[in-house]
Amino acid sequence: MNYIIGQSLGLIASCGSMISPFFKKKWMMLVNTIVANTLVALNFLLIGQIGSAIFLNLVAVVQGAVSLYHVRTETKINLFEKIIFLLLYVGLGTTGIVTAPDFVWEISAKNLIEILPIGGALFLMIGVFVRDEQKTRAFGLCNNILWITYDAIIGTTAIFGPAFGLISNISALYKYRKRKE
Repeated sequence: MNYIIGQSLGLIASCGSMISPFFKKKWMMLVNTIVANTLVALNFLLIGQIGSAIFLNLVAVVQGAVSLYHVRTETKINLFEKIIFLLLYVGLGTTGIVTAPDFVWEISAKNLIEILPIGGALFLMIGVFVRDEQKTRAFGLCNNILWITYDAIIGTTAIFGPAFGLISNISALYKYRKRKE
């Protein structure tokens, strides 16, 4: 039953990922990111995929909330916050690898696969922190590619989120491009 609920949450998160790049305002993209990352973390937990992805999605929720605060108050994200989130992503992502039930202290395919969400999370972090919506979408493309690869390998319905997100990001980049005259 947990597996079915988890995969259902992955599909719901996928729908959110599909529409997120089409929001014109940054705060709308951030709210959607917070909700989608919460659902994806629950997806991984319920399907038994204990690893870096859960930790990284939860950090993304907190980062989204901090970024939303900055957007709403029209303040800049400071260097300290950027460093903290970088350390959280790398530290908790690595912790997720080491604490996974099937972790062994050697280079293995499973351990290398767990690096993909860390890379995706770092692209998300940069995309959330930049002020320009187009740059956010561009970094989102890189994030989507790494998560698609990870989700395909572990076999989760959450794959549809980054897959639709990739298509949506490309479409939104085109839709909101700045015309050169």
